[in-house]
Order: sequence, then structure tokens, then C-alpha cells
Amino acid sequence: MERKRLVNLVLWPVALLVLNGLWMSVAGGAAPYEINDEYNGIETRTVDLPAVFGQEKSMPAVFEVSFFGASVDEGNVSWVIRDASSNVVAQYSGMLSEGAPNWEGELAPGTYTVETTVDSGIITNQVLHIQPFESYRVEGHVLLSALLFIVAYSEVFIRKKGGEYMAKRNEGKPDLPEKSPFKPLRAGMPEEDTSLDEDGPWRAPIGR
Repeated sequence: MERKRLVNLVLWPVALLVLNGLWMSVAGGAAPYEINDEYNGIETRTVDLPAVFGQEKSMPAVFEVSFFGASVDEGNVSWVIRDASSNVVAQYSGMLSEGAPNWEGELAPGTYTVETTVDSGIITNQVLHIQPFESYRVEGHVLLSALLFIVAYSEVFIRKKGGEYMAKRNEGKPDLPEKSPFKPLRAGMPEEDTSLDEDGPWRAPIGR
């Protein structure tokens, strides 16, 4: 019994660490949205960001941008991110030689438009990374830990009450005599255990 209790004391903390470790990995994951790449012509892209768990909480976002000169060494480059109301969320304008910096911020659920403008002979590679669960990292750790403790204590409670119920149920039952699976053998054969009829033909011989 003590060994089983010790195993339970070790297993529950391990389960807590594993569960929270998995959630940490999920929360830190990013969903990439490819905007433009060097193999296709530059276009205006629309990105739809759905709400997570039905909440309108903003999500961390990183906009990675790279410009390359295919046939020129210099030129104008720019991009702008607008929301559904055409409000500017983020933008950049500069020269090819300056190198376009990445943008980091937060985007609320909704529809966004990315407009990219470059001079002829310049190509770009643009990817928008969204972390949809990062905003719920703390809530996830609290919820999963609470659920694990509820399951742990529920298991102990159910096992305890189940044992008490079975004990009370067995109290009202009379003790039945223990039955042996084997019957005792009787000595001799049945015909030998009965007294012989003296007048019958099988009576004992008379001594001389």
C-alpha cells in the first residue's frame, strides 16, 4: 500500500510537468501565412485571422520581409498592412539597399490586406507568422493544472467511496459456510458396509 501511494505521489507531478510542457509547445507554435515569394509576381494579399476559442483577443504576429534585386541594384520598396476598415496597422517604405526590417506586433482577429510596391526588377519574399495560442498561454497552464488536480482528487474520492460502499454492502450478507470442492470418500464399497443377510446365499461360511 505504501509503495502504491509513493508511485502516485511521483506520477502526478510528472503528469503535471508533461501536460504543461505540451501546452507550452503548442502555445509557442506559429502559423505561417505566405504573402509573396520570389517565384511569383507581387500581388496584394488578403489574410483572414479567425478568433481563437471565440475570443477577440489579439495575437502576436511577425511579418518577415526580404527584397532582392533581380536585374537592378537599387530601387524603391514599400509595404503596408491594413485592417478591414482600411486603417494602417503597419507600414514600411525605403530603398532596396537599406534592407527592409521585419515587423513585430499584435493583430486582432479579422481581415487584413497586405499591399506591396516595388520598382521593376525587384522581387520579394514575405511571410506573416501568427501565434494564435500565445495570448492564452497563462490561462492554458492554469486550466490544465486545475483539471489535472480535479481528476487526481476525483479518482481518490471515488476509490474511497467505492470501498466504503462495498464494505457496507457486504455487512448485511450472512456468512456462508465454506464449501469443499471434494467430498470425503466412504470406506469400502457400499455392499460391504451393509450387513449380510444370514439367510441369503452369500452368508459367511460356517466354521467346522
